[in-house]
Amino acid sequence: MLDPQPILASARRLQTIMSASLMLLTGSALALAILGISDPDRAGQTLARLAHFPAGEMAAWQNWGLMAVILIHLLVWGVLLTLARALFGQLAMGNPAGASGIARKLAYWLWFMLVWGLISQVIVSAVATWGFPAGQRAISIALGTPQLSVAFSALIASFMARAFALGADLWQDHQEVV
Repeated sequence: MLDPQPILASARRLQTIMSASLMLLTGSALALAILGISDPDRAGQTLARLAHFPAGEMAAWQNWGLMAVILIHLLVWGVLLTLARALFGQLAMGNPAGASGIARKLAYWLWFMLVWGLISQVIVSAVATWGFPAGQRAISIALGTPQLSVAFSALIASFMARAFALGADLWQDHQEVV
């Protein structure tokens, strides 16, 4: 007979890691919101630099636009971490059927994150360079390692959802036989 305790303990540890990550993410979002409220110019210029655009004088709407894009990213990450925490919680309780449904939602949100990441590149590049002289404005989109990693993660989550569903069916069949 297999001992499920090591797997359940690992799932509980991963659930704790996801909870800690969610708290760290929440703290980061609050820090960005406080910085945005107290000094929106500095926040906008910092975000433009982080997006690899030269930080010049920006209008208030540009600062708020960049902060809104980042806060949406943080919100999506929050949803992903919440779902991952719930997924590992279901596994820690030994409930593969519950984990299957959550893994399916996680896969959808990962695909959403990929699409939002591509759309937000266009938004950030347009907003950050809006006040530049003609010929220096930019609209950019890139497919690189981060986007491929998210796509790969979404594929793995989709596979996990199916594997958990199969595992739940096999477990139920096993329980009925025993």
